[in-house]
Amino acid sequence: MKNKRFLSLALAVLMALSLLLTVASCGEADNGPTDTGKGTQNGTTDESATESPYQQLEKENYDRDCVIMTRDDCVDDFVVDGMKGDVLGDSLYERNTVVAEDYGVDFVFSYQGNSYNVVNEAVKQQVSGGLDDYDVFIGHKHSYAGLALNNYLVDMNKITTMDLSGAWWDQGCYNNLTVNGKTYVMTGDILPDSSMRISSCMVFNKDMMAELNKSVDDLNATARAGGFTLDVLMTYAKDVTFDLNGDSKLNYQDDRYCLTGWKMAAPYAMYYGAGGMFVTIVDGVPELNYTDEQVTGIYEKLHSLIVGENAYYVTQEHLYDTMFDVFTEGRALFSTMTLRLISQYLTEMEDAYGILPEPKYDTYQKEYLSFVNGSTSLVMIAKTESDPEFVGAIMEAMATYNYEHVTPNMFQVVTKLQAAQDPISAEMVDLIIRNRVFDLGYFADLSVTNLVRDQLETGRAEIASQLKSGRQSAGRALTLLLKNIDKCD
Repeated sequence: MKNKRFLSLALAVLMALSLLLTVASCGEADNGPTDTGKGTQNGTTDESATESPYQQLEKENYDRDCVIMTRDDCVDDFVVDGMKGDVLGDSLYERNTVVAEDYGVDFVFSYQGNSYNVVNEAVKQQVSGGLDDYDVFIGHKHSYAGLALNNYLVDMNKITTMDLSGAWWDQGCYNNLTVNGKTYVMTGDILPDSSMRISSCMVFNKDMMAELNKSVDDLNATARAGGFTLDVLMTYAKDVTFDLNGDSKLNYQDDRYCLTGWKMAAPYAMYYGAGGMFVTIVDGVPELNYTDEQVTGIYEKLHSLIVGENAYYVTQEHLYDTMFDVFTEGRALFSTMTLRLISQYLTEMEDAYGILPEPKYDTYQKEYLSFVNGSTSLVMIAKTESDPEFVGAIMEAMATYNYEHVTPNMFQVVTKLQAAQDPISAEMVDLIIRNRVFDLGYFADLSVTNLVRDQLETGRAEIASQLKSGRQSAGRALTLLLKNIDKCD
């Protein structure tokens, strides 16, 4: 096996492959490959036509370690030590076991704290020292500006063992973070916990809906038909915020709110959910593609909802958890959050809740869109990696296996419920995780992407003057970004 220096945790003893494949094939949902029988073509059996993406991969016995470095809060995508009856953990244990057996690898995991800097510094040390200690790094938003733009990473488009066009790789990430044909960070099904679940969504209190004589069935039907818009959300939220204790002032400890949200999440989630964007890639080149009218139109609707209807909009870090408390205690009709936060905060909630995508701007918007915030994980390979083709093969195997056996169970992973208990929310979760938004402007830290957040915090309804100055600084930053990318391998 390949020797490497690391802080590590070795994977538990492998389970019998034949048993695992039997278990793993159970319970697949409609959004993954479901036809496991043999196909026919011209009256003859054609096994390749119905083979799963994982089965179609060319397997090679590498007889070596695969060392993965991540943060403590991202280990659930990789580090599992046995079957324990947990949907996500058991599926990933099976994944590790099958891939390790099929490719002749031992997985070794290193996780060194929760600081965002720890992974970036490890990459820099590996490259500056000409080392090859870690095969895969699990980065984050700040890895893009800190590493990708400074020539520390491998361009994954050059790795022939990876098919970045595959459905198991997030195409929103690929299309919007690939510049001049160079892809240094990626995500997708390979990271079900620390990326797929970092997808923005909305939740609503079904019991409160009934108390307020609002129809859950009508809301669900509207959402399923593609009609859940900011205007629809406003009609449900209007006049819901109320001074329950009669002290003539709103207090998060006692009163009722139409919506709860955190300033570092809600403005971005709702802006991007409404089809807003600041930077897109055109023929490989990033461009500022927004109009002042577009941003202003979205902002005015968000201002009317959050400021005009007195939503509980948390702007102080020490009050962060209170946005969830208000919702789980049954005193908020809606809340903005991510799928991961649902499983963290809502699983013990007494009132029934439903899951919705972020609202569209209007019914002309084609799809529901889910913002992916800066805490999402991203896979990366340091440029001193001695065998990128090996690393690519293992990541491709992990991603395709998850695509078939893990992601179809995402609703159960999020809520710890069977999909049959809330089939509409399960359907919404499927939509949420497959239409995700990655704005290069946000991931490259262009200040213009913070304007909606900053203006909502002030409460001011006007944003036009800030957009004008923001465009100038963003243009300069994009020019610099292109120069940096041109210098990278």
